[in-house]
Amino acid sequence: MKIGSLNIGMGLIMAPMAGVTGFPFRRITHRLGADLVCTEMISAAALSRSPKICEPYLPHPMDARPISAQIFGAHPGEMAKAAAFLSERDVDLIDINMGCPVKKVIRSGSGAALLRDIHHAACVVRSVVRATPLPVTLKYRSGWDSETLCAVEMARMAESEGVAAVILHPRTKTQGFGGRSAWEHIEKVKAAVTIPVIGNGDIKTPEDAAEMFRRTGCDGIMIGRAALGDPWIFDRIRTYLLTGDVPPRPSPAEIHAVLRDQLTCEVELSGEARAVFKMRKFASWYSRGLPASTAFRDRINHVLTYEDFLGEMESFFLKINEPVKSPAFNGKTGSCHRSACES
Repeated sequence: MKIGSLNIGMGLIMAPMAGVTGFPFRRITHRLGADLVCTEMISAAALSRSPKICEPYLPHPMDARPISAQIFGAHPGEMAKAAAFLSERDVDLIDINMGCPVKKVIRSGSGAALLRDIHHAACVVRSVVRATPLPVTLKYRSGWDSETLCAVEMARMAESEGVAAVILHPRTKTQGFGGRSAWEHIEKVKAAVTIPVIGNGDIKTPEDAAEMFRRTGCDGIMIGRAALGDPWIFDRIRTYLLTGDVPPRPSPAEIHAVLRDQLTCEVELSGEARAVFKMRKFASWYSRGLPASTAFRDRINHVLTYEDFLGEMESFFLKINEPVKSPAFNGKTGSCHRSACES
């Protein structure tokens, strides 16, 4: 798969998720099979006014490439300025967020709010495309609600404005992260445009990934919530697509090694206190499907130090002999639970 002249391998892409896809998690997902990783979404308004405040959300000098930086905003001038700024960093793509359903983002006219005004959305897209020499992608939803579906119209607009690829999460804003992803909308978009189309939504297993490719004809897939606690899903999808075999889920010892790597990297990046607080949710996600995980999550959510965190991890993951079961998702770990670098 290519976006512009950029090679994206098999098109297995890690979705941008606020509070999740920082540098430590990006490096792990890339190592475990993601062809493209993305930053957390970055406020164009904040980046335009004070880039230093946004530094924790920007690409890291040691990020694996290729990497996409996602921006959100409703003001064409601010979006253009943000795109130009990021183009000077170690970034390969600029992604525009027109899918976030969170109220704080919607109130600013950003994210999924732009689905209600395609003419203004076109102005935003045009400003970004003209401000950067990098390929621009657009990530969006099928529409504001079931009565105002605009997936094909938005894709055609994006292509006409010079966008290099579109990423469709085929739920409406009003659905949030509930209900079914209407993959048929991805199929319709693929038939309507010539630029690459990336499908997103309800891919939980390698079989789901293969089915999305088969049913929609999409060029790539983007995975978000299914990778929380299971970044190995990219490798499993790759193996299944190439061989038809589904590799086993990682052992508790393998999970421990990756979680420890992520924790250590987070401590080096953010300091002990912030890292321990942030990594509690990751440890909870990594523990899903393992025996006695409820008690582990209760304990890990009260640790305060790096050493105590390591101790709880070792006493849990390294003393389990049972295989990991497929985790159940409750739909509450959406990709926009807060806005990175909000103004």
